Amino acid sequence: MFRQACYNHLKKMSVTYINTTPKTPVYHKPSKTIKPAKDILILIPGNPGLVDFYISYLDFIHEKFPNFEILCIGHAGFLKSKSTKTYNLEFQIDHKYDILKQMILSKNEQGIVPNFYFLHHSMGSFVYQRALSKLYKDGSLKDGFNVKFSGFITPTITDIAGSSSGQKLTTLMKWNIPIIPIALWLSFIVGFLPDFVIRTLIKYQLVTSKIGNKDIDISSYENSIEGVYKIVQSETVINQALTMAQEEMKHIAFDIDVNDWYFKNSDKLGIKNWLFFAKTDHWVNDETRDFLIDRYHDDKVTVCEICNDEENPISHSFCVTQSEQFAKITIDRIKTLCELDLD
Repeated sequence: MFRQACYNHLKKMSVTYINTTPKTPVYHKPSKTIKPAKDILILIPGNPGLVDFYISYLDFIHEKFPNFEILCIGHAGFLKSKSTKTYNLEFQIDHKYDILKQMILSKNEQGIVPNFYFLHHSMGSFVYQRALSKLYKDGSLKDGFNVKFSGFITPTITDIAGSSSGQKLTTLMKWNIPIIPIALWLSFIVGFLPDFVIRTLIKYQLVTSKIGNKDIDISSYENSIEGVYKIVQSETVINQALTMAQEEMKHIAFDIDVNDWYFKNSDKLGIKNWLFFAKTDHWVNDETRDFLIDRYHDDKVTVCEICNDEENPISHSFCVTQSEQFAKITIDRIKTLCELDLD
C-alpha cells in the first residue's frame, strides 16, 4: 500500500514530507545531543490531523528533552490536493504502523533498538493503540523496539458519539444534513477574501478575542494560525476532516476489547501510561471519562488525571492556544513517570 517511507531523508524544516502514498506531512527534529538518537518522541494528532498545530508544543518539550528525536506524523489526506479521495480510520492505523515500522527497521539497521515515548491527541489515541498492536504482532520487529511512555491527551478511545459534540454531529447525520457540502460552500466564499484578511480574522479569533486587546507575544500561536489557514483554504482537508469525523461517530464506540488488551498488558510491555482529561470536554463525556479512570487507573502503570486548573483550564484543543502551558505539564509527567533526570 505504501512506498517505503523515506525516513532518513527528512529535512530540518518546519513541516516536511515522507514519501508515502499519499504524501505524509511530518514535523521532525533530530536529537540535539545524540545522533543517531535512541530515544524518540512520537506524536499522533487528533482530527483535523495537521502537524502545524503541534509544532510549538513539541518545540517546548524538546527544549527540556534535547536528547529526544521528535517526530509528529500527520494523518493521511490532510494536504491541499486536487484529489477528492478520503482516507478512513483503518487506513490511518495502517499508515502509522507502516511509518513506525520503517523507522524501527531503519534504527535497527544502525544497531539501535529505539525507545519510543508516545503522545497522541483525541482520536489519535484510538489510532495509536491499534497501530501499536500491529507492531507487536509483526514478527519481523520482535525485540526491535521498546515503548517507555504513552500520553493519552484528552483521548477519544470509546463512545465519542456520547459526547456533547458527538451527539450534535450524530443528530445532523441522522437528519441527513449535508454537512460537508455546507462546509465546502463556506470555504469557497471565504476564498474570495485576500489572504491577509483571512489570517487577520484567524488571529483575532484564536488570540485577541480570547486574551484581550493587549500587547502579547503571539509567536507560539503562529503555527496554529497557519494550521487553521490551511483548513479553511483547502476543500481536500475539510472533506477529509469531516468524513473521518463522521466515521469516528460510528467506530469509536463501546469497544473496550482493545482498551482492555492495551492497559492490562502495559505493565508486562514496560509502558508507563498517562491519561489527561480536560475538566469539561465537548468530545469526551464525563461518564465516559469516569468509566475509563475507574477501569484503568493505577498509581504505577496507568496514571489518570483530570485538569484541576481553575484559572486557565486545559481544553480539548490545547494545541491551538495552550501549547506552552500544556507542554510544562507534559514534561513533568514524562519526567516523573519515567524517572528521568532533567537537571
